Amino acid sequence: MSQQPAPFASDDPLLTVAIAMFERDGWIDLRFLAKAAGIGRATLYRRYGDRDRILGEVVWALAAPNIATMRPKFRGRGVDGVVEMIGNLLHTSAAHHGMRTFVAQHTDTALRVMTSQHGVIQQRFIAGIADTIRREIGEPPDIDATTLAYAITRLGESFYYRELITGDPPDIDAATVIIRRLLTYPTV
Repeated sequence: MSQQPAPFASDDPLLTVAIAMFERDGWIDLRFLAKAAGIGRATLYRRYGDRDRILGEVVWALAAPNIATMRPKFRGRGVDGVVEMIGNLLHTSAAHHGMRTFVAQHTDTALRVMTSQHGVIQQRFIAGIADTIRREIGEPPDIDATTLAYAITRLGESFYYRELITGDPPDIDAATVIIRRLLTYPTV
């Protein structure tokens, strides 16, 4: 994996405005964001990057507290805890007004921001899931935890974005059944 930029500071005033805008609209208008933050658009791009980067940081800023509160809740529960944590994160995201609007109204951008190797979300989620796998059930005997976390992340996304991919409704519960099967590898 390539080196990713550090997340925006949680107390960054621009991030606070961007989160509020995203939660309300499911989108970030950079012109309004720059104005609300009291900076010019050129400064916005120079300090914070393009819209995809800012959207990725907003989504991460919304997800990170959920991850932080869910990890202790499921810690020490092995495969069940890992599966329940991932399922809860997917359900929480699916229930979030801003995320639903973002995915429904800005589909191509949402898919790019959430799944691209050039974005900030994909590698952070993979690293977090790999860490959780190692901590809760150990390193798999036949594949590294990061590769397994990649497969789990992509599987979760395929069911989360299923309506956009196949036209069928999202099915997070089916994803968790399959994730459980991936994680119940035999121990050596």
